[in-house]
Amino acid sequence: MRVTHYDRRASVFSVKEMKPVDGWSQTSYHIHLTACTCDCGLFQSLHYPCRHTLKACVATSIKWGHFADPVYKMASIFKVYEIEFLPIPNEKM
Repeated sequence: MRVTHYDRRASVFSVKEMKPVDGWSQTSYHIHLTACTCDCGLFQSLHYPCRHTLKACVATSIKWGHFADPVYKMASIFKVYEIEFLPIPNEKM
């Protein structure tokens, strides 16, 4: 992938795929970092930076970590295991 255009102040980028990817007919993608959107649709649906967003961030030395939803952070994952599971009182149930 290659970043073809970018406006760092507006956080808008264009990324072009160098080789076609199976299942994807589009080869150029526009990313808007402040809106957390990419033309591929993965950034907004997963709430996690897609590969096009990661390429734009790496090319312009922007830290991508704060674009990931807090649900992906370790603190949120550890909260799942805070609740103690009670044993089954009667195994026949």
